[in-house]
Amino acid sequence: MTPPSSTTASTPRSAWSRLRGVLRAHPWISDGLLWALPVAVVSVNSIMARVLVNTTGIAPRWLDATIALLITLPLALRRITPLTSSVLIAVGCTMAVLVGTGPSMAVLAVPLTVFSTAVWGSRRDSRIVLGLGLVGSLAIGVWAYMLALQSAMGPGGRPVDRSEHIALVVLIALSAAIVLSAWLWGILLHRRRAAVDDIRERNRLLEKERESESRLAADAERMRIAREMHDIIAHSLSVVIAQADGGRYAAASNPDAAEAALTTIATTGRDALAQTRSLLGVLRADGLTEQPTAPLPGIDSVPSLVSDVRATGLAVSIDGFDSGRSAERLSEGAGLAVYRIVQEALTNVLKHAGSGARAQVDLRDTDREVIVRITDDGVSAPRDPDSAEGTGNGLTGMRERAALYGGSVTAGRNRREPGFTVTARFPATTPKDHSESDSASPDDQTHASSGGSPDESTTTPPSAPAAPRADPSPAPVESIEDSAR
Repeated sequence: MTPPSSTTASTPRSAWSRLRGVLRAHPWISDGLLWALPVAVVSVNSIMARVLVNTTGIAPRWLDATIALLITLPLALRRITPLTSSVLIAVGCTMAVLVGTGPSMAVLAVPLTVFSTAVWGSRRDSRIVLGLGLVGSLAIGVWAYMLALQSAMGPGGRPVDRSEHIALVVLIALSAAIVLSAWLWGILLHRRRAAVDDIRERNRLLEKERESESRLAADAERMRIAREMHDIIAHSLSVVIAQADGGRYAAASNPDAAEAALTTIATTGRDALAQTRSLLGVLRADGLTEQPTAPLPGIDSVPSLVSDVRATGLAVSIDGFDSGRSAERLSEGAGLAVYRIVQEALTNVLKHAGSGARAQVDLRDTDREVIVRITDDGVSAPRDPDSAEGTGNGLTGMRERAALYGGSVTAGRNRREPGFTVTARFPATTPKDHSESDSASPDDQTHASSGGSPDESTTTPPSAPAAPRADPSPAPVESIEDSAR
């Protein structure tokens, strides 16, 4: 026995889905078929057969049937325009009372329209329909009392006794109770629908907020990768260019120096390629699989960075990185920020400080913060305005990195002698021992007051706008070399 094909199985399902879509888009079709038409048929048949109707009325049957249709057919509009449907039904009930026919099976439309208006109508519409229903309950009692008085009139009539008065009161109360129950039930369903709609709206907003957070996280990750790529490529290319120039000049007179330069170029290129592959591998990695990645550099990697830069011919001295205690006082992200700031600052020295420049990298930590200072004694030469270098992303990236971990970066020309200084401050995550703090603070103060350090009170804050370094002559410290660095 062969199983039915997927096309045969999906055809009824798709047809049913299309039918549900049509009924959802046009609710008057289902309301007309399920509510208005059955109640109308039952009402007209009872009137024609004189079942459960007033047989003492003098109105013709066709008029009674027309009034019954006027009462029942508006149920098809109970969800589209509930107030209009209720008003039409109220008009039909009023006509039935005026012609003397009174209520018939069509009166079932009254609690249905009260319920529908309470569910799908506004609060004002539901109250209006409730009032019409209560007035209709009283009208039924008045109509029944008029019939009782009519039977009491004439030669064979009898007066209306107490039991009939009680029956009239019960009829009015029962009719009002039915109308009120339908209204309360509709109000409860209306509140439930409102609660469900509110939950759906909240879910939609939460989904939208989740998508926004995902986009923001993706943007932040792209910014982080862009900063990493800038640091890796800019530093590596600066080293490669410096070594290539040195090797070219030394090739004729000193082949060993040229070979050493080529070795440094190869090592730097391989390291930059490995870091780039590791960084881009994060973008290609599947979220369900874990791929091994190399550990990110930190404060402990600064000495090796300085050694690589020193191999390019730049005289770089380092101080304060031998203890290893500062790495414990900073988070992993802050340690990476320190490494990248030192890397960017030394790269700027290679590009802008000129030949024969010297640089100093110092690390000092106090009770509350860790301070990294990179100072050089070179003088930047004027640049070609059309040059693509020096777009100002270096110092901006330093400040952004430091701000991510609560730190700050100040940079500017040395005030008393040529050169440039970059100072990064990061809040420490763990307190420092008092003995270490007492021994470190005087050194930091002595270094801050030395000739190679800029005046911290006159350096430009991180939020200062960038200004191009165009003149090697002494200038106020406020003109920071953002564009050149």
